[in-house]
Amino acid sequence: MLEVKVILISHISISDVITLLTPTCNFRCSYCFFRPMGCRSYTPSKVADVIIDVMAESDTDTVLIAGGEPTLQSDLPELTEILHRNDLRVILSTNGTRRDVIERCALDEVHVDLKALDDEKHRRLTGSSNREVLRCIEALASSDDFLLEVATVFIPGIVDVDEIEDIASFLSPLNVSYRITGYMEYGNELGAPRPGPELIMEAAEVSRKYLDHVTTSLDFRRHKPRKRIITDLR
Repeated sequence: MLEVKVILISHISISDVITLLTPTCNFRCSYCFFRPMGCRSYTPSKVADVIIDVMAESDTDTVLIAGGEPTLQSDLPELTEILHRNDLRVILSTNGTRRDVIERCALDEVHVDLKALDDEKHRRLTGSSNREVLRCIEALASSDDFLLEVATVFIPGIVDVDEIEDIASFLSPLNVSYRITGYMEYGNELGAPRPGPELIMEAAEVSRKYLDHVTTSLDFRRHKPRKRIITDLR
Protein backbone atom coordinates (compact mmCIF):
# COMPACT_ATOMS: atom_id res chain seq x y z
CA MET A 1 0.00 0.00 0.00
CA LEU A 2 1.37 3.40 -1.01
CA GLU A 3 2.10 5.64 1.99
CA VAL A 4 0.58 9.11 1.75
CA LYS A 5 3.04 11.80 2.79
CA VAL A 6 1.60 14.45 5.12
CA ILE A 7 2.75 17.38 7.21
CA LEU A 8 0.90 18.61 10.27
CA ILE A 9 0.43 22.39 10.04
CA SER A 10 -0.63 24.90 12.67
CA HIS A 11 -1.00 27.89 10.34
CA ILE A 12 0.68 30.13 7.78
CA SER A 13 1.44 33.75 8.65
CA ILE A 14 2.10 36.31 5.92
CA SER A 15 3.95 39.56 6.63
CA ASP A 16 7.40 40.52 5.34
CA VAL A 17 8.07 36.78 5.12
CA ILE A 18 5.82 33.76 4.71
CA THR A 19 5.99 31.82 7.99
CA LEU A 20 4.85 28.21 8.13
CA LEU A 21 4.34 26.91 11.66
CA THR A 22 4.10 23.28 12.73
CA PRO A 23 2.47 22.48 16.08
CA THR A 24 4.42 19.64 17.72
CA CYS A 25 7.66 19.86 19.71
CA ASN A 26 10.00 17.49 21.56
CA PHE A 27 11.04 20.16 24.09
CA ARG A 28 8.90 21.46 26.95
CA CYS A 29 10.27 24.97 27.23
CA SER A 30 9.02 26.71 30.35
CA TYR A 31 8.79 30.07 28.57
CA CYS A 32 7.32 28.98 25.23
CA PHE A 33 4.65 31.38 23.94
CA PHE A 34 3.64 29.48 20.79
CA ARG A 35 -0.03 28.46 20.69
CA PRO A 36 -0.96 26.16 17.76
CA MET A 37 -4.04 27.13 15.77
CA GLY A 38 -5.37 25.05 12.86
CA CYS A 39 -3.44 21.79 13.36
CA ARG A 40 -4.44 19.88 10.24
CA SER A 41 -2.48 17.48 8.03
CA TYR A 42 -1.79 18.19 4.36
CA THR A 43 0.45 16.72 1.70
CA PRO A 44 3.73 18.55 1.09
CA SER A 45 2.56 19.43 -2.42
CA LYS A 46 -0.65 21.02 -1.07
CA VAL A 47 1.28 23.11 1.45
CA ALA A 48 3.73 24.16 -1.25
CA ASP A 49 0.90 25.12 -3.63
CA VAL A 50 -0.62 27.43 -1.02
CA ILE A 51 2.76 29.03 -0.25
CA ILE A 52 3.51 29.52 -3.96
CA ASP A 53 0.10 31.17 -4.44
CA VAL A 54 0.79 33.46 -1.48
CA MET A 55 4.21 34.34 -2.90
CA ALA A 56 2.60 35.36 -6.19
CA GLU A 57 0.37 37.91 -4.45
CA SER A 58 2.88 39.21 -1.88
CA ASP A 59 6.19 41.06 -1.90
CA THR A 60 8.33 38.26 -0.51
CA ASP A 61 9.98 35.11 -1.80
CA THR A 62 11.19 33.98 1.65
CA VAL A 63 9.63 31.14 3.62
CA LEU A 64 10.45 30.62 7.30
CA ILE A 65 9.53 27.16 8.59
CA ALA A 66 9.25 27.17 12.36
CA GLY A 67 7.13 25.86 15.20
CA GLY A 68 6.97 23.97 17.43
CA GLU A 69 9.73 21.84 16.04
CA PRO A 70 9.31 21.41 12.26
CA THR A 71 11.86 18.59 11.94
CA LEU A 72 9.40 16.29 13.72
CA GLN A 73 7.50 16.32 10.42
CA SER A 74 9.21 13.46 8.58
CA ASP A 75 8.11 14.73 5.15
CA LEU A 76 9.62 18.18 5.67
CA PRO A 77 12.48 17.46 3.20
CA GLU A 78 9.99 16.89 0.37
CA LEU A 79 8.26 20.20 1.10
CA THR A 80 11.55 22.12 1.07
CA GLU A 81 12.54 20.51 -2.23
CA ILE A 82 9.30 21.66 -3.87
CA LEU A 83 9.70 25.19 -2.51
CA HIS A 84 13.29 25.37 -3.73
CA ARG A 85 12.31 24.22 -7.20
CA ASN A 86 9.90 27.16 -7.30
CA ASP A 87 12.61 29.71 -6.47
CA LEU A 88 11.64 30.37 -2.87
CA ARG A 89 14.27 31.14 -0.24
CA VAL A 90 13.77 28.62 2.56
CA ILE A 91 14.82 29.22 6.17
CA LEU A 92 14.42 26.57 8.87
CA SER A 93 14.15 27.49 12.56
CA THR A 94 14.91 24.43 14.69
CA ASN A 95 16.02 23.27 18.13
CA GLY A 96 18.70 21.15 16.47
CA THR A 97 17.66 17.74 17.78
CA ARG A 98 16.89 16.13 14.39
CA ARG A 99 20.04 16.62 12.33
CA ASP A 100 19.12 13.66 10.12
CA VAL A 101 16.03 15.51 8.89
CA ILE A 102 17.81 18.88 8.52
CA GLU A 103 20.51 17.36 6.33
CA ARG A 104 17.90 15.99 3.92
CA CYS A 105 16.21 19.35 3.46
CA ALA A 106 16.83 21.91 0.70
CA LEU A 107 17.60 25.06 2.70
CA ASP A 108 19.17 28.48 2.32
CA GLU A 109 19.50 29.18 6.03
CA VAL A 110 19.25 27.19 9.26
CA HIS A 111 18.62 28.93 12.57
CA VAL A 112 19.39 26.72 15.57
CA ASP A 113 18.06 27.84 18.94
CA LEU A 114 20.64 27.03 21.62
CA LYS A 115 18.91 27.59 24.95
CA ALA A 116 22.04 27.16 27.07
CA LEU A 117 25.52 25.66 26.88
CA ASP A 118 25.34 24.40 30.46
CA ASP A 119 23.42 21.12 30.31
CA GLU A 120 21.80 21.60 33.72
CA LYS A 121 20.41 24.98 32.66
CA HIS A 122 19.26 23.51 29.34
CA ARG A 123 17.41 20.73 31.16
CA ARG A 124 15.78 23.28 33.46
CA LEU A 125 14.57 25.33 30.51
CA THR A 126 13.53 22.54 28.13
CA GLY A 127 13.30 19.29 30.07
CA SER A 128 15.98 17.79 27.81
CA SER A 129 19.74 17.58 27.43
CA ASN A 130 21.53 19.80 24.92
CA ARG A 131 23.94 17.07 23.80
CA GLU A 132 22.33 16.48 20.41
CA VAL A 133 21.89 20.23 19.85
CA LEU A 134 25.60 20.90 20.33
CA ARG A 135 26.53 18.01 18.04
CA CYS A 136 24.11 19.32 15.43
CA ILE A 137 25.59 22.83 15.52
CA GLU A 138 29.12 21.48 15.14
CA ALA A 139 28.09 19.30 12.19
CA LEU A 140 26.01 21.93 10.37
CA ALA A 141 28.71 24.59 10.72
CA SER A 142 30.84 22.73 8.18
CA SER A 143 28.11 22.67 5.51
CA ASP A 144 28.44 24.77 2.36
CA ASP A 145 24.79 24.19 1.44
CA PHE A 146 23.27 26.87 3.70
CA LEU A 147 24.03 29.67 6.13
CA LEU A 148 23.95 28.78 9.82
CA GLU A 149 22.83 31.10 12.59
CA VAL A 150 22.71 30.18 16.28
CA ALA A 151 20.30 32.08 18.52
CA THR A 152 19.98 32.33 22.30
CA VAL A 153 17.37 33.96 24.51
CA PHE A 154 19.01 36.16 27.16
CA ILE A 155 17.24 35.36 30.46
CA PRO A 156 18.57 37.40 33.41
CA GLY A 157 19.62 35.15 36.28
CA ILE A 158 19.58 31.99 34.13
CA VAL A 159 21.09 32.58 30.70
CA ASP A 160 23.06 35.64 31.70
CA VAL A 161 26.14 37.43 30.34
CA ASP A 162 28.48 34.70 31.62
CA GLU A 163 26.45 31.97 29.92
CA ILE A 164 26.26 33.99 26.69
CA GLU A 165 30.05 34.35 26.76
CA ASP A 166 30.44 30.59 27.21
CA ILE A 167 28.19 30.00 24.18
CA ALA A 168 30.17 32.51 22.09
CA SER A 169 33.41 30.79 23.10
CA PHE A 170 31.96 27.42 22.06
CA LEU A 171 30.89 28.87 18.70
CA SER A 172 34.16 30.69 18.06
CA PRO A 173 35.96 27.90 16.13
CA LEU A 174 32.85 27.32 13.99
CA ASN A 175 32.69 30.81 12.42
CA VAL A 176 28.86 31.06 12.56
CA SER A 177 26.52 33.99 13.06
CA TYR A 178 25.10 34.48 16.55
CA ARG A 179 21.93 36.28 17.58
CA ILE A 180 20.96 37.27 21.13
CA THR A 181 17.27 37.85 21.85
CA GLY A 182 15.89 39.43 25.00
CA TYR A 183 13.56 37.32 27.15
CA MET A 184 9.89 38.31 27.03
CA GLU A 185 7.75 37.60 30.09
CA TYR A 186 4.94 35.56 28.56
CA GLY A 187 3.24 34.64 31.83
CA ASN A 188 6.72 34.95 33.42
CA GLU A 189 6.87 31.25 34.28
CA LEU A 190 10.57 31.57 35.07
CA GLY A 191 10.16 34.53 37.40
CA ALA A 192 12.85 36.35 35.41
CA PRO A 193 12.76 40.02 34.38
CA ARG A 194 13.06 41.28 30.83
CA PRO A 195 16.68 42.31 30.18
CA GLY A 196 17.19 45.98 29.46
CA PRO A 197 19.01 47.24 26.36
CA GLU A 198 22.21 47.79 28.36
CA LEU A 199 22.40 44.15 29.40
CA ILE A 200 21.72 42.90 25.86
CA MET A 201 24.38 45.23 24.48
CA GLU A 202 26.83 44.00 27.13
CA ALA A 203 26.18 40.40 26.13
CA ALA A 204 26.70 41.31 22.47
CA GLU A 205 30.00 43.08 23.17
CA VAL A 206 31.26 40.10 25.15
CA SER A 207 30.26 37.77 22.30
CA ARG A 208 32.13 39.90 19.77
CA LYS A 209 35.38 39.00 21.50
CA TYR A 210 34.86 35.53 20.03
CA LEU A 211 32.68 36.01 16.94
CA ASP A 212 32.63 38.32 13.93
CA HIS A 213 28.89 38.23 13.29
CA VAL A 214 26.76 39.03 16.37
CA THR A 215 23.30 40.62 16.26
CA THR A 216 20.63 41.21 18.89
CA SER A 217 16.89 41.74 19.06
CA LEU A 218 17.68 45.46 19.45
CA ASP A 219 18.97 45.49 15.85
CA PHE A 220 15.61 44.41 14.48
CA ARG A 221 13.30 46.84 16.24
CA ARG A 222 10.96 48.32 13.67
CA HIS A 223 7.31 48.65 12.80
CA LYS A 224 6.11 45.17 12.02
CA PRO A 225 3.86 44.79 8.97
CA ARG A 226 0.34 43.56 9.51
CA LYS A 227 0.06 39.79 9.41
CA ARG A 228 -2.45 37.69 7.55
CA ILE A 229 -3.13 34.24 9.01
CA ILE A 230 -4.18 31.13 7.09
CA THR A 231 -5.37 28.21 9.23
CA ASP A 232 -7.23 26.19 6.60
CA LEU A 233 -5.30 25.40 3.39
CA ARG A 234 -8.26 24.03 1.45
